[in-house]
Amino acid sequence: MKRQTWHFLFYKSAFTKEQIDQLLAYLKQQQNFGGFPIVELIGDGDSSDIRFVTMVFDPLAPIEAHLRSEMAKFMLMHAIRPDGNTPEADMRLYGRVMAESDAALGIEFQRYDDQSMDVIYWGQNQAAH
Repeated sequence: MKRQTWHFLFYKSAFTKEQIDQLLAYLKQQQNFGGFPIVELIGDGDSSDIRFVTMVFDPLAPIEAHLRSEMAKFMLMHAIRPDGNTPEADMRLYGRVMAESDAALGIEFQRYDDQSMDVIYWGQNQAAH
């Protein structure tokens, strides 16, 4: 499988710096993304409206649309996860996020010719509230 580069764009109107820092800390601790080894993880910084995170990882299987959606939702769940959540609360949050459509969660995808992808989080997340 070809190495993947995904750019996660979190709109500041919906996501705090602390949430993105928490997500980065979790991924650095895990060293994998849904079982796919992380090669590089960069908190790129931000613009006036967006916080950027770039992840380079090695997929172990083809990433079809359904898996891509689950991976994006997994990232969202860890960004919005309250600090100190219990495992039971994590499972409830996971279930709520996974049950929603990408559109309902405000997630969009933009794939480029070089096979990199932007995963855009607009913050229209009703599942976690």
